[in-house]
Formats: sequence, structure tokens, C-alpha cells
Amino acid sequence: MDVSVKPEKSGLPLGKLNYVMTAVTLLISALLIYATYRTSSGYERVNAATANYIAWEQSASSIKDATDYLTEQARNFVMTGEKKYLQNYFLEVNVTRRRESAMAKLKGTSSEEAYSKLEDAMRQSQAQMSLEWYAMRLTISAYGYNPSDFPVELQSTTLLSKDAKLSRAEKQERAQQMVLDSTYLEKKAAIDEDLRSYLTTLEEATRSQQEQTSNEMRKLLETQRLLVITLIMIFILVIIMNSFLIINPLMKGILHIRTEQPIPISGSYEFQYLAKTYNLMFVANQKKANALAYEASHDKLTGLYNRVEYDELIKSPDMLTSALLLIDVDKFKSVNDTYGHDVGDKVLVHISAVLRESFRSNDYICRIGGDEFATIMVNSGPQFTELIRNKVQRMNDKLMHPTTDDIPPISLSVGVAFGCEQNGTGSVVKDADLALYQVKEHGRCDVAFFTPALCAMGIPEKTE
Repeated sequence: MDVSVKPEKSGLPLGKLNYVMTAVTLLISALLIYATYRTSSGYERVNAATANYIAWEQSASSIKDATDYLTEQARNFVMTGEKKYLQNYFLEVNVTRRRESAMAKLKGTSSEEAYSKLEDAMRQSQAQMSLEWYAMRLTISAYGYNPSDFPVELQSTTLLSKDAKLSRAEKQERAQQMVLDSTYLEKKAAIDEDLRSYLTTLEEATRSQQEQTSNEMRKLLETQRLLVITLIMIFILVIIMNSFLIINPLMKGILHIRTEQPIPISGSYEFQYLAKTYNLMFVANQKKANALAYEASHDKLTGLYNRVEYDELIKSPDMLTSALLLIDVDKFKSVNDTYGHDVGDKVLVHISAVLRESFRSNDYICRIGGDEFATIMVNSGPQFTELIRNKVQRMNDKLMHPTTDDIPPISLSVGVAFGCEQNGTGSVVKDADLALYQVKEHGRCDVAFFTPALCAMGIPEKTE
């Protein structure tokens, strides 16, 4: 059959229409996924804001409870002189420290304005504690206790000369007055007011954030509905096109032959017989072509992509969103010299297996020289720096500790450059080579990432 004769075209170009519809469908699907993701993120933000407010409220409550507890223990000691209340008081101050723990949890989690109100409450509480310590010191003196038996805070609290001269009963009365008078109660009320003000500020901020997020989610849900309706309309349109614009079996057979695809088994008996015969020949030829293509693009020893395929991959526009790792086997020549080339080949095969295990199935792993490898990590940018560093460390750990005796320990030096960053040398390959040179110059068995500062050093000559 003369395949150079083009079949006559009739009707609408269904293939092109299908491509357009597929592209539109993929775009709308991507937008729908993005809108769904944004909606989910909105729910998460609302939940996070609510959870934060609950945590803030609990911490503020913890501060208030601790302050009230200190007040209660101070008053009980002043009123009764029983040491257990004083011990409870300083256990909270120096060990339990609920107020300080709550302040530490809240620092950095709320606005500066709100946190300043909390700090005001803490300062008021500290001022109140000074009054309590003085009242407790008066009580210690009134009961004739030895001050050295009490915490250092009370030991360092000095009574005014006029108070020190008071009688035992007058000291008790003075101490009780200090923890019950209007000045003390005002400080207590000021603390409560600061805590209420703190929570009010946070409540307003949380409500504002929730309302804003709810509005965004409402718009996103409307967008989702519109996109779903559009997808349904596209599906209906595709069904209509496939129902009315299908080309007859013979025309489909010719198009599949010209595009080097198997012919669908459909139509009359004669056409089905022809299609089956052609498909048997097509499959046989395809296997041969695939085998030849594989041999042309893959390294025979390791099964990785070879230098020819690597050179083509480097030219791809996808490199702009990929990371290039140039990998050298450290002191491989000494392996060949010491153990022989057979063991050297086993080492290369072992390294190839470790590389395959360490990278994703859609990354490209190549052997570009005798002991030189390269990996192209697709859709990878600088945010993968730590991930790559960990991968190289795990690979070297595995290679340095082989599980079989027929393979000696070996290590890798790796230089990395990201295609999305500005190439200091004008080439991502040269950038990665400069980074690799740094590893070799500083002890090997490591990984380095290209930085603009490396450009001043020039492109080094290859070293073992």
C-alpha cells in the first residue's frame, strides 16, 4: 500500500477537537483541584484559628487560676500563720510556675497588641506578689518564726522600721490589712481586667479572620460549582461528537497505520482479518524498534540511561524546573587496580541499584562515563536541598557498608545545581560541575550545591 497517499478528509477534524477538549478539560480539572485545595485550606485556617483561641483562653485561664491560687495561699498564711500555705505559695512560684509556662506558650502565637495586655497583667501580678511577700514577712515576724527557715524571697524582704516596731498583734493586723484592703483588691481587679482585655482582643481578631476566611470559601465553592457544571457540559459535548463524528473503520485503519499504531479490530470480517494480520506484523516490528531504541539510549552494564540520552535530556526545557546531580565515584581507579575490572563492574552495578532505590521513578538516572553518573530530578527546586543532602548521605552510608563481601566499600561525591536558579556559568551542567569540584577539594564523600560565589573559582579540570 502506498502510504504516501493521504486519505481524503471529510467532516470535522475529530482528532484535533478531542485534543482541544482534553486540554480544556485538564485545565478546568486543574482549576477545580486548586479550588478544592484552597477550600480545604480555608477550613484548616478556620479550625486553626478556633484551636488557637481555645489555647489562648486556656492559657489566660491558667494565669488567672495561678494568680488566684497565690492570693488564696498568701491570705491563708497571713490569717492563720500556718506554714503549709506559705510552702504551697512558693511551690507555685518556683516549681509549678503556671503563669510563666502559659506566658511562654502564648509568646509569638498572638498579636503584639494582645500579648502586651498579657504582659501588663503579669506586671500587675508581680506587683501584687511584692505586697504579698511583705505581708507574709510581717506575719513571720509576728509569729516569731526564724526568717532563715523560709524561702530566700522572704529572707531578702526587709520590713520598714515603723512596721518592725509594731507589736505582734499590730503586725498581724497590718499584714491582714495589706492582703484585704482596697489597694490590694484594685491590683487584683487590674489583673483580671488585663486578662479580659487580652481575650477580647484575640476574640475580635479570631472572629475577623473567620469571617474573612468564610467569605473566601463561599466564593471558592461558587467557583467549584461553576467548574463542575462546565465539566459536565464538556463531557456531554464529547459524547455528542463521538456519536456523530466517528470515522468509518477503514479510515481509522489508514490513520492508525500512518501514525504507527495498531489498527482497531472492528468493521467487516475482511477488515478485521486485515487488521489482525497487520497488528501481528506491527507488534513484531515494534518490539524490534523498542529493543533498538533501548540499546541506543541505555548503558549496557547498568541499564541506566547512557551519555547520548543524557545529552538529549539536558537540552530539554524541563531542565528549568529540574535539579541536576553530577555524581563521581570516589577513587574508582584504585578499585579497578586493587580488585580488578570484574569487581569494578560489580561496584558500578551496585551503585546503579542504590541510585535507583534513592530517587523517584520519574527521575532520570544516567551513566555518563566510566565512573561518572548523573541524576535529573524533575520538578525540583532549592526547596529540595535538604532532601537531596539526606539522599546522598543515605547512599554513601549504604555504599560504605556493603552487605556482601565481593564488593568493597565505596563513596560518592555529588555536585548539585538547580535549573530554576540563574546559572552563574551560563550552564546548569557547569554549575553542577563547579559544586562537584568543591566536594572533591574538601575530602569527597559529600554533596555540595552551586552558589554564585563558586563562579570566581573557574571551571576546574576533571580530577579522580
